[in-house]
Amino acid sequence: MYSSSWQTKFQRKIQKKVYQLLPTDKILKRPVFIVGCGRSGTTILGKMLSQHSEIAYFNEPRDIWLCATQTDIWTRKAQVRSGKLKLTAADLTPEIASRIKNEFAVRIRLKNGSRLVEKLPINSFRIGFLNALFPDALFIHLLRNGLEVAQSIATLAETKPWFGRKDYKWNLLKDYAVARGDGELVELSTNNFLKGILEWRLSVESSREGLSNLASDRWIEIRYEDLLENAIAVCTTLEQFIGLEPSQEMRQFAATQINRKSPRISQNSLSPAIEQIAGELLTRLNYTYGKEELLK
Repeated sequence: MYSSSWQTKFQRKIQKKVYQLLPTDKILKRPVFIVGCGRSGTTILGKMLSQHSEIAYFNEPRDIWLCATQTDIWTRKAQVRSGKLKLTAADLTPEIASRIKNEFAVRIRLKNGSRLVEKLPINSFRIGFLNALFPDALFIHLLRNGLEVAQSIATLAETKPWFGRKDYKWNLLKDYAVARGDGELVELSTNNFLKGILEWRLSVESSREGLSNLASDRWIEIRYEDLLENAIAVCTTLEQFIGLEPSQEMRQFAATQINRKSPRISQNSLSPAIEQIAGELLTRLNYTYGKEELLK
């Protein structure tokens, strides 16, 4: 007699084969992509949205994106695959588009969902690529204080290869900064905190530049601070933006699971290096605070 686990695996294999034969257009209508620098809260935002019954949520599905091998900037094969930081419409071929769409469609059906929501922070540099792949896609850009993002990156980089194996991702970030005329900022990035600040700046600027090329009703910007302080209101905002019915499950998750897990970083004076790397952007986004804020 076959075990139940073997039967389940066999059934899913058959399901997948059947789903591969079905059309992809309807199941992939108006997919949603969460973008934003890594360590900005994109994971918790994605988990909140995943509570909605209509949503099939995918958290960093790098294996799907490997249908386009140049998306790889993390693995040991990244260099051999000529992994790229920024991808545009020019990097998409009909064959690659078909493979990615088919894989997403199959997995959405396996999850019994009807709307795709995907989160992968590096897609902040690939909005042109995503737009060419899904011309009706919606985008959620999550913003967080760059000082907090950099601190989180620096902490994680102590134990994990945040900047890629053998610094492959960091080298791509450096090349990207130089190509934008910001080579002097690379020289200032002498530790993981400063590298994190530069990654934050490049990610935020790339996201905003890519989104500015789209119709205004196709993207929304959410602040991490607003998510922490009024997650229920953010639920409503995102349901209206995506076109979803209100979800009590989302609200329950928001009320019980979303809270600050690291100290707020506020300072009214920046080191010369931080000031040069990201001071203007921090100020423009209102992420530098006066002394009265430091007391909070």
